[in-house]
Amino acid sequence: SSLFINCGGNQYNDNENKYEADPTPLGESTYYLSTERNWALTSTGAFMDMNTTGAPLSYIIANKSRLSMNDPTLYMTARTSPMAMTYYGLCLQSGSYSVSLHFAEIIFTDDQTFSSLGERVFDVSIQ
Repeated sequence: SSLFINCGGNQYNDNENKYEADPTPLGESTYYLSTERNWALTSTGAFMDMNTTGAPLSYIIANKSRLSMNDPTLYMTARTSPMAMTYYGLCLQSGSYSVSLHFAEIIFTDDQTFSSLGERVFDVSIQ
């Protein structure tokens, strides 16, 4: 079986695969079960410095940089988490799988502005 999720984005179909939507804004310390009930996610933590207006925070961010790949559709939004985020594939049987993770920088820019300062540090665990 296969599972494709557009983390933080809408449903998307490429030539071979259907990526399920993951557009629900959620919030801090959340559990979410997909509408198809074949995957879920948990997210913990709060961005302490990001809510200066009192409005609810969205843990989905939109692209702010120029992307150079042929079809950037999957990279226009992303789900964020200040501490931990875990996706659970509930539809997968025991066995060996090939896993492809795709990443694109959509916040830090490739120029000489303040937005270019930063780096990503994260761990990936597959069980």
